Order: sequence, then C-alpha cells, then structure tokens
Amino acid sequence: MSIKDIIDQEKEELQSVKRPYETAAFIIFAVLFIQQLAYWIRGIIQLIDTGWMSLNLPGTPAFVIRIINIDTSSWLWTILGLLGLVLWYFLIYLLVWNYCKKNGYAKWVWTALIVFGPGTILLVPTYLIYAIYVFRPYVFRFIKKGVEEYKSFNPNNKFKEEKEEVKPEPKNEPKPEPVKEQVEEVEEEERI
Repeated sequence: MSIKDIIDQEKEELQSVKRPYETAAFIIFAVLFIQQLAYWIRGIIQLIDTGWMSLNLPGTPAFVIRIINIDTSSWLWTILGLLGLVLWYFLIYLLVWNYCKKNGYAKWVWTALIVFGPGTILLVPTYLIYAIYVFRPYVFRFIKKGVEEYKSFNPNNKFKEEKEEVKPEPKNEPKPEPVKEQVEEVEEEERI
C-alpha cells in the first residue's frame, strides 16, 4: 500500500459519518500541529536574526525543550532538538496511532490527546493517561472489586484491627501510693 493510498483511506474514514469525533480530533490535531510548526519556524528565524532561540514552543515535549535549553544560541542544540521532535512524532505514530489503528480504537482522538492534551490542559503526564487507557480492563476490574466490597460491607462486622485490646489489670499487685510531694501539689492547686 503506497502513501497515497493510505492518505486516501484516512480521508475516506474521516469523512464518514460513523465517527464524527475522529474528524473533530483530526482537525484539532492538525491545527495544533500547524501552530507548533509555526512556532518552530518563528524560533529558527529568531535564532538567525538575534542569535538565540525562544523556548516559547507550545505543545513541544519537555525533553525537546531541555535539549534546546542546553544552549539556546547554538545551532547544534536546535537541530538536535528538532531531531528529538521528529523522534517524538515517530514514536507517537508507532506506539499510539498504530496501536489504536490495529485494535480499532479512536486513533486520532488518542493521538491528539497524547500529543497535545494532558500536558497542556490537564497538567498530567501523557504516558500516565495512555497507560491507564491501555490497562483499563485491569484498572476497572480493580475499581469494580472495590465497589463490590464496599456494597457488601457490614458495619457490625469488626475486623481484627478495629477490635479494642483490653489489658487486664494485675489483681495481686498493690497499687503504688502517690508520693507526698504530688499530694501537696494537688492540695495547693485545689486551694487556688
């Protein structure tokens, strides 16, 4: 299958009415991706004009910003940062888009969410949301088990940890008598 055939197939899927949210996610992804490219072009122009690159690159992964931040006036670190961004999108294609396509999930929705959503909107690491999504059967089984245990809980049932431990007092030992000084202090306090 050639690239043109893949693009035509994606175009047909996006225009179909079966999944309108996929089309909306693709549009959001495309707009944010074009915005990201525009900021990169602006940053490279700024590097040419002023000799340093602005790190105001919305949607750019933190590791790419850290690479550029090593020396914002160096072309070497800018090119390495750009290569890091290409690596980022390759991994997104390989691990997110491809995985969702093979398993029948909403590929553009998840790609847009992983690339642009959580880090900028929800302030949650992207890998955490994707890991929860991928392992959702296990997460929801765990939650379901907790809910079932909560519903079947009997408040009259005491667990070992909740039972009070009563220590029996020794019967044969005499109680120690208070020291004379303590008795005098108590009497003084009672007078006041």
